[in-house]
Amino acid sequence: MSVHQQLFHLLNQPMIILKEHDGIIQVDDANEAFMTLTGFPLSHLLATKSQFLKSHYRIDLRKRILKREIMMPTKRLNQLAVRIEQIPLPCQPDDPWIRAFLIFEDLTAFKWIDRQLEKGKVLISGVVDKHLHIRFLRDNMAPLLFEPDTTMEDETLLQFIAETERPRMMEIFQEPSRLLKEQNVTIHTSKLSGIELELELTYCPVLNGHGHCSELAFVVWDLRPANDQVVDSATKLKIWMAKRDMSAGQLAASTGISLQTISKLRNGKIEKPQRLTAELIASELGVDVHHIWPSIRK
Repeated sequence: MSVHQQLFHLLNQPMIILKEHDGIIQVDDANEAFMTLTGFPLSHLLATKSQFLKSHYRIDLRKRILKREIMMPTKRLNQLAVRIEQIPLPCQPDDPWIRAFLIFEDLTAFKWIDRQLEKGKVLISGVVDKHLHIRFLRDNMAPLLFEPDTTMEDETLLQFIAETERPRMMEIFQEPSRLLKEQNVTIHTSKLSGIELELELTYCPVLNGHGHCSELAFVVWDLRPANDQVVDSATKLKIWMAKRDMSAGQLAASTGISLQTISKLRNGKIEKPQRLTAELIASELGVDVHHIWPSIRK
């Protein structure tokens, strides 16, 4: 087996090799990741009829294809939304077959997240693998709430969960009965920007072709300071701005308050704003003034 063939079979990205000659298309090879995704063994894939491949993949093996979305048949589901990248392979001497790599990306998690976005305001969404390693994160709140250098990419989700919560989270994500359907949970984070948050989230298991959970998609619907912590007004303002997905510049533009003043309020340099300033900001954020500032200047 060549080095290229070894890499093909070792990589976790689902891949197959298709070959074509005289209008006949066949599966030439498939790696373990593809067989896990579809639920079909290699013998089944190699025996797939040419007409079936043509009707489902609708591809020309001579062309380079980037990020085309198709519906792919699997053993567990009738159709699975995937994104493919196709890379033609060099022709070999005395071999009439044309070959191409097809690299697959399962879109199940992203489709589920998109459906949640249609239901209401999603603060954070993401995808984690079975080890809770973050594969994808859509987080517009990071510059609004967390420290500038804070990032969740290439991290483990447990890093952002309070230590007291970690055993419960591991139990939730490892119990098979909990990984068969969508679940709602409330968790506490570790301290982010100096405070511990309580998150309300929904997660959905993404099952592979064998019916096993391969990854989890999640959305965060709400957040608030955990355990009735005493939180300063500057942090409260950051939280409400994050929940409304509003930057300092946007808040300044919509209220007519200077960006400098809003920045000082967010940084705690102004602890007690003038009444008009506080009311304008609270009104724009859709919250009672006293939910942010216990006292204001007249």
